[in-house]
Parts: sequence; C-alpha cells; structure tokens
Amino acid sequence: MNKPIVISVDAMGGDNSPKKIIDGIELYQQKNINIFYKLFGDKNLIEKSLKNKKIDNQSYEIIHTDDYVKDEDSALAAAKRGKNTSMWLSIESVKNKTSDIVLSAGNTGALFVIAKLNLKMIENIDKPALSGLWPNKIGMNIVLDLGANIECNEKNLKDFCIMGAALHKSLYPNETSKVALLNIGSEEIKGNNVIKNTYQELSKFNSPLFEFKGYVEGNNIMCGDVNVIIADGFTGNIALKTAEGTANFITSELKKALTG
Repeated sequence: MNKPIVISVDAMGGDNSPKKIIDGIELYQQKNINIFYKLFGDKNLIEKSLKNKKIDNQSYEIIHTDDYVKDEDSALAAAKRGKNTSMWLSIESVKNKTSDIVLSAGNTGALFVIAKLNLKMIENIDKPALSGLWPNKIGMNIVLDLGANIECNEKNLKDFCIMGAALHKSLYPNETSKVALLNIGSEEIKGNNVIKNTYQELSKFNSPLFEFKGYVEGNNIMCGDVNVIIADGFTGNIALKTAEGTANFITSELKKALTG
C-alpha cells in the first residue's frame, strides 16, 4: 500500500463541531481507506464524537488543545492570540510537513489570515481567493473569488484565472480549462474599468493553462460553455448567495406542493 495521505483537521471549526467533522470523516473513510487524520481540538469532545463511529482507530490521532477560533473572532484578533488554537495548529502541521493537507470549516477570515501567515503565498500571487465547485449542465465549474477579497484589481483577477485553471486541471485533468470573467453582459464594452481592463489583458495573454472565453453573465453560469469563472469577492459572493437562496426557495416550494 502507498504511503497514506495525512490530513490535519481543525476539529473545532464550524457549526456543530466536532460532531459534524467526525461525521464527515466517517463518510469519507467508507471509500478512502489510505488516509491518516490528525485531529486538532478538545480531546474529550472529539473522543465523545468518535464513539460508535465506523472509523479505524489506527487511522487517526488526536492532538489536544483547549483553544479554538470562534465565529465571532475578528481575523486579526484570532491570528494574534491563536497560536494554540486548533485552527493554527492544524495549519502549522502542513507548514512543518507533518501533514499533506489541512481542512477547516471555521471562521473564514481567521483561516485566510492564519494560513497566509504560516503557509505564505505562491510566488507573484498577491491575494488568496475562496473557490468553490458550482454545477453546470455537463459537469462542474470552479468559481472564484467567493468572498475573500471585496475589491480586486486587474492583476488579482488575472491571478485568479491562473489559480482557478490550475485547480480545475488538478481535479479534471482530461478537460480543457475554459476561463471567463463574470460580468453584467457578454459584450466587450460592458462592465467596470477593472473588468474591461482585465478582459483586454487576458485577450493578449497566451497561457498553456487555459483558454480565455471572454465574459459570462450570471444567467449562464450553469450552461457549461465555460468551467472556470472569475469574479471579485463582492460579486462572487452575491452570485453564490443568490443561487443558494433560489435553490432553497424552489426546494421549499416543491415540498409544499408535493405534500399538499
């Protein structure tokens, strides 16, 4: 058997932790056995959540800490006091090369700041971005930024194109990464100055990573014509929340109609 992938987990991050975190590990382990988990957090609570779970006790270790980042903590406050938190320690494990991957469902702002302090940025990339998988008619889109950076310049958006295409290629190696900028229209003249300037730069940018496909409007995100969609964090977050709210509304109304 190959060397297991080591995942460090902020077991105290997110709602209903660590229970939901352990539930997720149990579900994932059903199909992925060559994984070892480092669980950072309150040992008593983690062990309580592990009871009666179908998780091999040789597949994890618990690294105890009483401290964790709260949802209401500011990013900077969490970073200043957070060197003993489950979030900081789990990220630091990757920095120290004792883990391959870190997972946290905790405070997003704190996660970005602590990760940037510990793991640094890829050379020539200025800002991290929140990305997500968004279904389309033929597969999945990579969409970023979903809320990390409210204001972005042309370089940031161009960086996001490179980052998004690289992520897409790693997940779907047999597909061509087709990148588009989320905009209020498909015409070249539409959008604010940053969007239009980025369009001009990308039109001249010959990248082996992706094909630039111009603009995509919000109503065409799920058409499948492109698979990497780029926006500033303000626009991306509104698009995401609108889609989530619409899906929840339709689901709720269907349930009402079907149950009478």
